[in-house]
Amino acid sequence: MTKAPPHTEPLHILGRFDDPFTGAELGRLALGEALAPLRPVQAWSTVPPHPLFAARGVRCIRPEAGEFPRGGMLLVTGVHVVLGPWLADAGLRRVALHYNLPDHRRLFERMAQIRAVAGLEPELVFVSPAMQASVGLPGRVELSWMELSPFLAIPVRRPTRAPTLGRHSRDVLEKHHVHDVPLYRQLVASGWRVRLMGATCLLETLGALPGLECLPSGAEPVADFLASLDVFFYRTTWAEPSARVVFEAMASGLPLVAHGSGGYASSLKHGHDAVLFQTQEQAIQALTGLQDNSALRMALGENARQRAIHLQGDAANQAVLRNYLG
Repeated sequence: MTKAPPHTEPLHILGRFDDPFTGAELGRLALGEALAPLRPVQAWSTVPPHPLFAARGVRCIRPEAGEFPRGGMLLVTGVHVVLGPWLADAGLRRVALHYNLPDHRRLFERMAQIRAVAGLEPELVFVSPAMQASVGLPGRVELSWMELSPFLAIPVRRPTRAPTLGRHSRDVLEKHHVHDVPLYRQLVASGWRVRLMGATCLLETLGALPGLECLPSGAEPVADFLASLDVFFYRTTWAEPSARVVFEAMASGLPLVAHGSGGYASSLKHGHDAVLFQTQEQAIQALTGLQDNSALRMALGENARQRAIHLQGDAANQAVLRNYLG
């Protein structure tokens, strides 16, 4: 851990902690837990927190009862988070605004609100280089915080079996792509196993297919689920600003086949630590090339793991922690 002395001012993490599978809140809460030995940390929710988050100490803001962030630093987990009139009485010294959803109008509204109400210039924290480039504003890039050790414990060499493709996400249609259903059907027909966690929303369209599993979000611990795969596949209905799940898979030593429009793409090298595609045909071609080539899968998976360590290993994490100890 960092050698900096303990910080006496609190860090307040503000978000909507009502969904235990939302990457933004998960990453910021994990960051807070890493910082807890170094400074006081309190996570707050603008709505009643999910019981799993409440069990981790997340409190609901109740301005009428005087329960809201006071003093120190406020980290807002995204522009979707509503800032109330309590901000004027919070007495903050720093405010950091996490930009993880492509909504420029809300970004500038939140920035203006923080300046007008708190009298502070917000620090901008971008979830990917692509998100920063999209608005061209100064700030820093921080990937979603995660501890890599559970994923690094998974062997890159997978057991001998029919190759298994999978992905996980929140169980909502927007986290999937309209072309995924025919792709999964084609893969199963050609000998793949397909495991999808956070995909019960596809069951009506997909139907029951031998070799295909659609599980609800959180059905298995993420590391256990990733250990059951040979390839991680990812695309959604929109260009994901970052996708925490992508970097978890890479740390697990999985070859990544993902749409090239995501914010994660700017951190990866096509053909070395990931296979990035634009069209359905390119996705099928990439997966066909990996199906019977375990050596190629292992090479991509090992490179992916090393890239994940570079991006979110101990050295990178220490640099992130220092941003919150000033």
